[in-house]
Amino acid sequence: MRDITLILLAAGCWIVAALLPLVPPRKEGRISTVLGATGSLLAIFAAAHALLGGTPTHVDFYFWQGPVRLELDALSAAFLLPLHLVAGLGIVYGLEYWPVHLAKGSGRSLRFFFGCLVAAMSLLFVTRNGLLFLVAWECMAISAFFLVSTEHLYPEVHRAGWVYLVCTHTGTLVLTASVILLAQRLGGFPWVPLPGGPVGTLDVWILGLSLLGFSFKAGLLPLHFWLPAAHAGAPSHVSAILSGVMLKTGIYGILRVSTLLPGPPGWMGGGLLLLGALSAVYGVWNALAQRDYKRLLAYSSVEHLGIVAMGVGLGWVGRASGDPLLTALGFGGAIFHIWNHAIFKTLLFFGSGALLHATGTRNMEALGGLAARMPRTALLMFPAVLAVTALPPFNGFLSEWFLYRGLFASLRGGDSWSAGVALLALVFTGGLAAVAFARFYGVIFLGEARSAAVDHAHDPSLLMLVPMGILAVLALALGLLALPLLAVLDRIVAVLAPGSATPLASLVGRDLRLLLPLEVGLLALGGALLAWLPRRATQVETLPTWDCGYAAPTARMQYTGSSLADGWSVLLPGITQRVRSIRALFPRAHSFHSVVRDAVGDDLVTPWFGRLTARLLRYHRLQQGILSIYILYVLVALMVAFLWLLLRSKLPG
Repeated sequence: MRDITLILLAAGCWIVAALLPLVPPRKEGRISTVLGATGSLLAIFAAAHALLGGTPTHVDFYFWQGPVRLELDALSAAFLLPLHLVAGLGIVYGLEYWPVHLAKGSGRSLRFFFGCLVAAMSLLFVTRNGLLFLVAWECMAISAFFLVSTEHLYPEVHRAGWVYLVCTHTGTLVLTASVILLAQRLGGFPWVPLPGGPVGTLDVWILGLSLLGFSFKAGLLPLHFWLPAAHAGAPSHVSAILSGVMLKTGIYGILRVSTLLPGPPGWMGGGLLLLGALSAVYGVWNALAQRDYKRLLAYSSVEHLGIVAMGVGLGWVGRASGDPLLTALGFGGAIFHIWNHAIFKTLLFFGSGALLHATGTRNMEALGGLAARMPRTALLMFPAVLAVTALPPFNGFLSEWFLYRGLFASLRGGDSWSAGVALLALVFTGGLAAVAFARFYGVIFLGEARSAAVDHAHDPSLLMLVPMGILAVLALALGLLALPLLAVLDRIVAVLAPGSATPLASLVGRDLRLLLPLEVGLLALGGALLAWLPRRATQVETLPTWDCGYAAPTARMQYTGSSLADGWSVLLPGITQRVRSIRALFPRAHSFHSVVRDAVGDDLVTPWFGRLTARLLRYHRLQQGILSIYILYVLVALMVAFLWLLLRSKLPG
């Protein structure tokens, strides 16, 4: 059976899985879960076969009186693979985390729109027609809106859903203009790559509009402001697929459109490199200041999408300058980081769902000591914390290694000054990410319980732990066994830059062979320490913590997340702190208060929309609610149009 047929069959399984909970008998959705997981297994098999050397397969039909092709090539397979990995594990995870039989129908509606989202993205990655692409894009956007708004009775969730809807439709409006211009350039809506040649003005407009429209979805600065609230307010397995996959549809769109045109100019690649660097630094800096651990993970996604954008920009620079080394390292590093981010960010969101399921709060300052109460969750989230901070031997380290190699090569060649800025940003981002996630893991799992929310916390069942365990194993496996993936990445790069890239095995193969023994040794050392510490602990007398002269230390004497991040977070423009200085020898009780705002969304966009709304409300008096007045408006408009046409026909020439 052809691979594209399996993808369509998988999408059909997800549609049926979405519809089943809506019809009787409405039980626990196990059949729906089996159908969705089966569809994902079929899609993973087809995508893996395409990546391992299978020839591109396609299906042709007519849509809206025009030819349409659905095709599975290596680039499509590269995005379908993480989509169905996350979706398949997510639907199993959600069976306990958000059961179908929840009150008020939220379980059934969530399962319905989750299936619609997966089916829409599956279609999006294989379509080769501008109109059908926009239809799939809109289905994805609407499904995500309803998923984000699952708990719409909470005001902050309701607002986050509408902000997302406005942003995604603004991006869709820009993308519609891009698709129309692209149809003019290609001679129709079918997406058939143009032959190589000089880059024209129309090509630059198409790429610019595509970059702007897709950046809304990818969450690149300054169009990211919808993302933190939307991902924090959604159910955790929904946050996982939004962050781990849906954000990447913006990257896919940028890459796919660039393959249809002769090639982006070098200055555009340098600009994308700088935009990615700014997004990465801004995202991780804001993550460092968050008390809500789901908002922290959402801002971390802004950081990692910025890193992916840096890879795409580096690949564009290499393609424009004819440098096969930069092309391979840039595009290869971007695709590899897309896979890695999907794995460790999904694991982190699954883990945050387990925390929320057990404690009922997203506030890190209310937690602490959960490693003793939730040891399996703490153990499974630890690889994700190491991976997200790009520490060996886990997968996040290697994809960033590709980008480091590419940026250093660009500097040696003297091709792009933007590479120097991006390199500094990548180093700075790595340091801040280590601080942010040391804070995340330490405040939540170590120390003492800070509130009663921790008292009854416990590990979830196997339905939630097994998907987390699979992702933890993959995070380690991709870090240790990346060498065989180089040939797969080469096939994807060949779609993005046909015949103009150096094989990755010749660029980083030697590095990976040298790093593998070091990573294995580091892993063995860590295992030995874990085995030795419990024995050591049994031989040492347990003593009370040094109490600094206090009669009885309390949990409030611990470092808080805010204190750990204070040295960096106060430099953010959106931070407001209120604290009264203590001067007396025997002071009264004092309080500390801090507010974290997004410098773009809260300080710029929201006030601007408030002013715009106030001005538009002046015209509210035109809405009288009387049908005869509305008919009068129509007649006046028709008369004005008639007079304009009459005058135009009378004018000479």
